[in-house]
Amino acid sequence: MRPSGSNGGGGDEDVLPYERNAGLIMATNNATTAFKASTERLYLSKPHFHKYFAKKVKRASAAVHRGSWLRMRAIKWVIQQFLERPSDQNKVVINFGAGYDSLPFRWLSQEAGLCAGAKFIDVDYDLVMETKRDIIISTPELRDLLHFSGPSCTGSDPCVLVDSEEYAAIGCDMRNLQRLERLLKSVINLDECSVLCIAEDSTSFMPVSAADTLISWCARLSKDVTFCLLEPCSPDQPDNPFTRKMTDHYTGLGTPLKSIFQYPDDRSQIQRFSNASFTQIDYQSLWELWADPRFLSPSQRMELDHVEPFDDWEEFALWASHYCLVIAQNGGHPVLPGKLIKSRANSVSSEASDISARTSSPCNPDSEHFAYRYYNDPGELCQRHHGSAYPIPDQDAVAIFGGAGSKSCLSTSAVCRPRHLNDETPIVLPPEVGARCCHVITALNNGDNILVGGRLSPTQPLKDCWLQKGNIWYRIHDLPEGRYRHRLAPVTLPDNVFGAICFGGKVNPTKVATDVLLWEPNKGWRELRLFGKEPKPRFGPNFICLGFNHGLLFGGMRQDGVICQGIWRWRLVIRDNAVQALRFRPSHGLDTSIGSYQHFARFGASYGFVQDYLLIIGGIGRLGCIPKTYEILSLDGSFSTWHDESKEPSFRVSAVEAMCSQDCPRPFLVGHSTLRTRTGMYVILGGGADCFNYGEYFNKGIWVLYEKEAGLAADWVIVPSKASRYPPANSDSSFTAVDRRPEGVLIAPAVLTGPEDFHAAVRVSRPLHMSGLELGSCRLQSVGFLKAALLQNSMSEEMSSALKHSTHAHMSLVQILDALGMTSTTFDIRCPGAKLEDNNHVCPTKAQSDIDEELQIPTQLSSISSLLHSVRLVISKKISTKLQYNATGNIVFQVHGARKLLLFPPGDQSKLEFPPGANTSNLDIFCDKTPFQEHIFYAPSGTSPHIAILKPGDALFIPPFWSVASVIFVDSSNDKDRLCNGPSSPSTPSEKSSHLSSNGSISGSECVSDCKETRRIQDDWVDVTVNLSFRNLPPHLFCTSSSHDSHNDLVAYEEGRRHLESVVKRFTSNVCHSTPRQNGQTAPTKSVVGSDLMLTNIPKDVAKAYLQRLGKELLMMAEEL
Repeated sequence: MRPSGSNGGGGDEDVLPYERNAGLIMATNNATTAFKASTERLYLSKPHFHKYFAKKVKRASAAVHRGSWLRMRAIKWVIQQFLERPSDQNKVVINFGAGYDSLPFRWLSQEAGLCAGAKFIDVDYDLVMETKRDIIISTPELRDLLHFSGPSCTGSDPCVLVDSEEYAAIGCDMRNLQRLERLLKSVINLDECSVLCIAEDSTSFMPVSAADTLISWCARLSKDVTFCLLEPCSPDQPDNPFTRKMTDHYTGLGTPLKSIFQYPDDRSQIQRFSNASFTQIDYQSLWELWADPRFLSPSQRMELDHVEPFDDWEEFALWASHYCLVIAQNGGHPVLPGKLIKSRANSVSSEASDISARTSSPCNPDSEHFAYRYYNDPGELCQRHHGSAYPIPDQDAVAIFGGAGSKSCLSTSAVCRPRHLNDETPIVLPPEVGARCCHVITALNNGDNILVGGRLSPTQPLKDCWLQKGNIWYRIHDLPEGRYRHRLAPVTLPDNVFGAICFGGKVNPTKVATDVLLWEPNKGWRELRLFGKEPKPRFGPNFICLGFNHGLLFGGMRQDGVICQGIWRWRLVIRDNAVQALRFRPSHGLDTSIGSYQHFARFGASYGFVQDYLLIIGGIGRLGCIPKTYEILSLDGSFSTWHDESKEPSFRVSAVEAMCSQDCPRPFLVGHSTLRTRTGMYVILGGGADCFNYGEYFNKGIWVLYEKEAGLAADWVIVPSKASRYPPANSDSSFTAVDRRPEGVLIAPAVLTGPEDFHAAVRVSRPLHMSGLELGSCRLQSVGFLKAALLQNSMSEEMSSALKHSTHAHMSLVQILDALGMTSTTFDIRCPGAKLEDNNHVCPTKAQSDIDEELQIPTQLSSISSLLHSVRLVISKKISTKLQYNATGNIVFQVHGARKLLLFPPGDQSKLEFPPGANTSNLDIFCDKTPFQEHIFYAPSGTSPHIAILKPGDALFIPPFWSVASVIFVDSSNDKDRLCNGPSSPSTPSEKSSHLSSNGSISGSECVSDCKETRRIQDDWVDVTVNLSFRNLPPHLFCTSSSHDSHNDLVAYEEGRRHLESVVKRFTSNVCHSTPRQNGQTAPTKSVVGSDLMLTNIPKDVAKAYLQRLGKELLMMAEEL
């Protein structure tokens, strides 16, 4: 609401009408206070005071929080330096425009000793200060910090709304200096004080002449005056997208920034304060202050990453470089400590690479050869940032995939190419790849595209990788751990193998990747050793390949959020036709102008080659926002000698100012993607940012950077595209590179000579593939017997009545399961001679009793009879099962059909994506799930897969805590080489292949019932097993369960999740007691049958696996705080 009238008073000097937008200016204080209150709750220690002044506290974005924290920290730093400076005078802190409402109360509460003898004074419009007075007086937490000399809290003048020994609140228009001086002198004797004046944003809303007059007036308040100005500035031209977004925001609120273009930079502000009689002037943008070691140490910056997940670095840097902190003094000892002056080679942000800076013109004389052309996108496909561009194979077309949109990460692609180009419809990534941003897509040296990593959010890094062959994208080896903001350089390895090096990036909000990874098609990812002096770990750098296996590195951001300086050479170390390591060497041969030097090292820039130039495009620099003149730099010189380590190459950096027409809008070169076309031009797609609280900004079209001499043959347009087919299961698996990694251990069948062979496998906790065991009568393997069991035990009365006239003999097992509306069924069995735990009573039918009678435990395994937990018959048409583990030992007898099982030892649990507290993994382990395929699986890097092929008559011992997944295996040949991920051809003609139902099981509903061959094939697709589970740990170590079907887990794990502080003790000291009692019964002892199988404590690898999982859960909990 706009106030009316004048800013009242007690004399002629007090008559001064309000500014027309005074009410709107006051309203900006509400938004600022709300942001600071939200920030205070997360970033500052208690007690909190902003909450008393904020009308409504709404959680802001991570970038706004960090920006607000930086503002408050900057003001705190100046006040602390001022109060700690030795002085015989009293000290007074005058806050013009009291936007930092809680400032005096926080200081009085936490630094009472430092504030002794000091007084804080807030000055703002009288309406603002009246509201603030009411809050202070009505809030004991604020009022009790103040000491009043009289019965009233007000001063001698009615415009002094609060006056105490420590604090005063004055309502006065800051343009009315005569009145303001009178009011100040009524509460403090300024002549005998050291004065600190603070203007946070307030002067930027005042008329420039009035603000200049205020600054000059402050210089005369005392012989020792320090003025701290924090206000918006303009590090670039007004057409900078961020600058325009910020100024438009305030103009739209009716409170335009009046001084931002009058005093846009350090030179103008220094001259401004010099004209106001200040003699010592220090100017820094907040982005420069962020990296200043006087202000923050690296550890203090990194601590912020633990407060909340953060990855809005471009947004934060742009905002911080659009705010300046000016500290001006008219005498006395300097308030701020002296700046640390170091050589570039030893500076805080340098890394041994020295750069020669010259005073010549920063511009490349050939820059006039380049030009921009802009093409508008009528839709919204281009509106994304932090996507990745890639070439469409065999076409002069460029696509951009993923990136952050207006609401979330995108999983779509936008494709552009020259108009009237009659190529086929471009093929883009399939939807299975999923939404992401901050990923990398790079063309390998053979023309294939590879996509690596990315993220959904800072706490959700992605590790999946994809390779494009022709028009199809294939899932390949995952990264060892998720990674985003990394860089990928294609390299050619010995024997003409095309690989890639992954450098830098972040693996989570608080950790930068320290390892360098090499991807080889036949082996997947592996860590490279590093030779020479290692550059600091960083994310978002330029990591560029200049040849087959060498290149350069520069820029990027350290873990503590500071841009890395220097330039490095790198090359692969190849010995004996194998890659041994990656060698780094700092380079000292870079020649740059003083202007270009400030902007050479960048974060989030793109690059590309044009003839002999390396163009460096966009991003943010050491000073944050990069001015238009330096947005594009060219690096040219002796690239031909770069591979020769004995020679120091010479390079020159200069600015490129591309020509453009007046109707060409300026691109926002942040979060953009750049790619060279087949004709040598550069297409810029995407780009933008969420500009703090000013709103989002997206590039809305295509920019083409080209050489004017070559010109443009046609306009560029966005064209329709279609998604790649997901790799068909019968495709050539050599394209996927999945089957090229070591396949793991094939568990060969073995014939047991006696119980000792089985006991040995149990004791060492290793899988055992057993053949030739007798499980009972051969009737159990009869299809007819299994049909009868299904029909008599699974049908309801209604179903039985409906099917009683059907000819069951002509129905396959698949059709019976379909008719029963199930994909699998399980029967609990009571084996003769077996002592099952009596916690799941079963009321057997006659048919189930028949099943019980058919089953008999082989003599070689008779020692498990006293330890049995459950015995189950499972009939299933499921193609595959999820990866899961059980705390009990399991023996799987294959009765009917064949199945391929994939097993992982307990030590792999932490890499198999088991959710907290779950026994079933989220990992989709098999690449194809159709019965006639080779069932290529994908084992995560660093795991040890074991493979077993079970056919009727085989049995497999699965040790406790081993993770298992399985898939139906239809084998029509006798080729034994096909058992381990080998190719398999359909055992029937194509017309006999099954239809897959929506639940992932095989449907036989469309098969002709009287076709015996079809029934036989379908019966092959039904899996029948007998599963015996037994416990070889004391019962009290397991979680109690009321069902044999449940996957039991350890009590130590479940209780450890609730009592994490004692988890280590539970796993390492939970040994087996000699006579533990369970339900009044004594546990088995050495004399009991099966004593050779009993373990004395939890195995070490099992304990280690569970501790690792609990450690991950702790990290997840910490990130969610």
